[in-house]
Amino acid sequence: IIRLYGITQDPITKNYMLVLEYAKNGSLRNYLDKSYDKSDWYTKIIDLWHIANGLNDIHANDLIHRDLHIGNILYTNLTCITDMGLCKPADYNTLENTKKSVYGVLPYIAPEILQGQNYTKAADIYSFGIIMYEIISGLPPYHNVSHDINLAIKICQGLRPRFNIKVPQLIVHLIKRCLDANPLNRPTTD
Repeated sequence: IIRLYGITQDPITKNYMLVLEYAKNGSLRNYLDKSYDKSDWYTKIIDLWHIANGLNDIHANDLIHRDLHIGNILYTNLTCITDMGLCKPADYNTLENTKKSVYGVLPYIAPEILQGQNYTKAADIYSFGIIMYEIISGLPPYHNVSHDINLAIKICQGLRPRFNIKVPQLIVHLIKRCLDANPLNRPTTD
């Protein structure tokens, strides 16, 4: 998780701003665009471990991120989860349930959320599975498809990203578990 140094207020607009750790490489997507070809398996696995560890910290505090995607992961010397603006307590959905609101970036949103169910830790795990795919393949998920209602329907019907490179079966298996249509079948961060 990105380090928060403090909060400040713009004297003119009165808007509040967070002072965060500087991420010289920007988002992980920016880093992958520039450096994917130089990235070896060790680096990819370490990056995924840092993200999983950050997500574990979030879930261990009984929170749900609700907007986990590669643009919300910054790359310093390691990967850091950021943008906790939609993060809520795990039991928050019981109060919000009547709104049926969907948050996030379409390719990273779990199918059950697209179908109007509550956000859960398992929805964050689905997002992590998409991030795993992106780090391993170097490609944004569904990069060759319009991100519209048709994609949302296809995701709900079981569409998942496919690898264009040779990937160890252990990693493919873990990604498939994270992307399982049934949230109860997904692994946890424990």
